Amino acid sequence: MTHFRHRLSFFFLFFVVTAIAGDTYTGRVVDSETSDGLSEVTITLSGSTENWLTDADGNFSFFSGVAVSAPRNSYTGRTFVKLSAGGRLLDLSAAYGAVSATLYNANGERLYYGKSADGAALLKLPALSMGIYILHITMSDNRDIVFNWVHTQAYGAVFETGGAARSGVSRFAMQTQKIGVMTFEKNGYQKKEVDIESDGLRTGMVIKMKPAIGSAVFGDSVVRAYRLTISENDMATLLDYGNLVPDKYTVNAVFVPARFECEGRVLDSIAVRFRGDQSLTDCVSNGSRRKGVSYPQFGFGSGDICAKFSMKFDFNRYNADNRFYGLKALNFRSMSADPTKMREMLGYSVYDDMDIPVPRSGWARLYVNDSLWGVYGLAEEIDGRFTKAHFPETGDGNLYKDVWPATHFSDNEIRDALETNNDPEDNPDVSDFKEFRDIVVAGETTEENFLEKIGGVVDVAHLLRYIIADRAIMNFDGIVAAYSGGDLRHNYCWYHDEESGLFRLIPWDLDKVFIYPEPNFWTNNQPVGDNLVPNWNVVNSDYTDIICVFDPAHWGSYKTSPIDKDKFLRFFRNTTWNDFRSLCSVFLDAVFTEERLNERIDKWRSLLAGPVGEDKTIDSSEWVVMVDSLSRTIPLFRTNLKLMADTLIIK
Repeated sequence: MTHFRHRLSFFFLFFVVTAIAGDTYTGRVVDSETSDGLSEVTITLSGSTENWLTDADGNFSFFSGVAVSAPRNSYTGRTFVKLSAGGRLLDLSAAYGAVSATLYNANGERLYYGKSADGAALLKLPALSMGIYILHITMSDNRDIVFNWVHTQAYGAVFETGGAARSGVSRFAMQTQKIGVMTFEKNGYQKKEVDIESDGLRTGMVIKMKPAIGSAVFGDSVVRAYRLTISENDMATLLDYGNLVPDKYTVNAVFVPARFECEGRVLDSIAVRFRGDQSLTDCVSNGSRRKGVSYPQFGFGSGDICAKFSMKFDFNRYNADNRFYGLKALNFRSMSADPTKMREMLGYSVYDDMDIPVPRSGWARLYVNDSLWGVYGLAEEIDGRFTKAHFPETGDGNLYKDVWPATHFSDNEIRDALETNNDPEDNPDVSDFKEFRDIVVAGETTEENFLEKIGGVVDVAHLLRYIIADRAIMNFDGIVAAYSGGDLRHNYCWYHDEESGLFRLIPWDLDKVFIYPEPNFWTNNQPVGDNLVPNWNVVNSDYTDIICVFDPAHWGSYKTSPIDKDKFLRFFRNTTWNDFRSLCSVFLDAVFTEERLNERIDKWRSLLAGPVGEDKTIDSSEWVVMVDSLSRTIPLFRTNLKLMADTLIIK
């Protein structure tokens, strides 16, 4: 059997190569956005073991001919095999001595085997789609015949060995058929496949390759330089802080045009603005940027959190065709509240380990008018392109930001939270989230029937993994936190997957995770200092809002609701507690390990040391201390989660 498989692979190579052998291929591969030639694109032809590369200008030229000797023990006499009835009947009456027939697809998978015993000359094949097949006939003297079949579901196909093809085969060859695939591959670009047809173009081809969306932007292996050129007048508009933050509770979106460049890729006009809510209101007062502002809590360092602001680059605001490696927008995060410059990347990596879709991230050096503004974190925009990347079959579903299945969210507020499918011509339909909300808040939804009802609208397993990751990294500013005495939760999105019909959570804005003890919330199963909000494992029948004083230098005290005040989270915790405990054990043993997390921290320490040293807004000595502290604190996060999973506390 091993010998036969080896021989079959040889026949497959013979089949595909002879379909395209002897042709010359020429052309040029270009970037679909810039039309620039792409060098070192790898080109392969199906069935060939060779590959070719484009030159410095993207050009290619090669001859595809491959010499293949006849297979050993192959049959050399004149033998005919006829396929009729649209390729459903195999007629072996002219193949004298034929014993059996085996049919394979182009991948070498066996589709059919039949014996021509007792004079049975007709074999019934399974229904086949149009495509490429290999037909292997075994003769009575153990010799083999292999036919190469391009199936078009036509009638009267006749194959012959040892002589010229008869009319049926000639008729096939005259038709336009897919006889192979030409594949183009290059890092940072989407793979391009071009069908090779029997009478198709072979020379002078122009192949346009699309940049892989974000693949060259995000990652943890390089810190690229990004450059903006902004006119004097537009810079004055951008830095008009009185317009940016007119009062303590309002932030305006002020866009200005800029020329954008990164490693030779240039966009003449993109839109840029400062982004953030609390981060901007904390840092702007009476029309001026505050200076020397720092958080008093340990874990934030002594750096000025107002030294630089986060920014958003909107590539297609002024030109609908503008893209940067396929991206329409890109977020530059100041990381001012994170002295390690790693927390967000590390937090996303933990969610990703738990198979939760997360924005891709990375780092950048930003220059504005040739002046270095510093090191920034990069974060992928959560938008329609994000959903299509993570849900390729059904990525056009509704995406909602910072909206919760609670009574006080009206239909209009749900519609305002819609991030995709929200253009007027879309006639926005938010009935999916309204159904979600209504099921949760309905009086007839009880703890006893909660999973049955909610299982039809929410991916329960996904949400459980999300909460475990959320509690592990101490994401105190995420879904478990409800501020202002209500349900003001933020830094998350819901995506409605149309294929499954289920909602899934996506995390966002993780610059304040991995802080120990967890701000606001109990740590190690007890309140610590001012952190008075019972954590996930505390069954709390007292829904009285709790006064918290995290960040008192800027906001003073504020109210935070206990987790159990929210019906959705309370019922979910109570009905999935045993699963939470079991999965936490696996998570701690296999995912959330010191070795795994410290391997990432050490890699990023080496990557960021140089750029951090160049950034005048960062104390590089303190950065080293805080990175060391983050590494040493990993065991404490593990212990906190283990204690949480070990004990369900009734308060």
